[in-house]
Amino acid sequence: MRKNLALGIFGLLVAFGLVLGAGANFRDYHADRSVHWKIVSDDTELIDLTPVQPYAYINDGGVLVVDISPDNPNWPGYGNGLSPNSEYNFDEVFNVSNDLWEENMTIVVRITSDNSAIQFYGADENVYSTSSGSAIYASDMAENDVCFVVHSGEAVSVGMDFSVGNDAPGTVQSTPIHIQAYRLGTEPADLDGKCGQ
Repeated sequence: MRKNLALGIFGLLVAFGLVLGAGANFRDYHADRSVHWKIVSDDTELIDLTPVQPYAYINDGGVLVVDISPDNPNWPGYGNGLSPNSEYNFDEVFNVSNDLWEENMTIVVRITSDNSAIQFYGADENVYSTSSGSAIYASDMAENDVCFVVHSGEAVSVGMDFSVGNDAPGTVQSTPIHIQAYRLGTEPADLDGKCGQ
């Protein structure tokens, strides 16, 4: 059983390694992409995530999904995914807002991707690199570990950059994205002074 589980996990990791694809001609390639976040009821959530692009939506299970595939209900019948050997970027995919914390409480938000081919930036120059503290405002600067400050009653738009390697058409990518929020002043030491605070 343990050997089968280890082989299954290894197979899953190999599948993740074969996944992303991008390009301009959607009719000739089939590649499904999705990124999922769990949305919880108002009384247990800490941040509010709102889809902005048609590629993002909240599914029936309450999960924020970034889906570039024919399964996206906002784009029925329009394209099959991303083409191999390409890069796509979208300036505003979803917003992170701070309407749910106590009044006048500022939060620090960190977003990470387990896949370096899926990265983030903020076209409004309010998203920062967690390693250098510099603003990440263009897709060619995007990183898979970013942070930013959200003041009470405000929202920050997060852009996404998808870099697709030489994956075979039909390859599917699904990767976890982690979003963490901290009350300003309680963020981890490695974020101190790097997120626009």
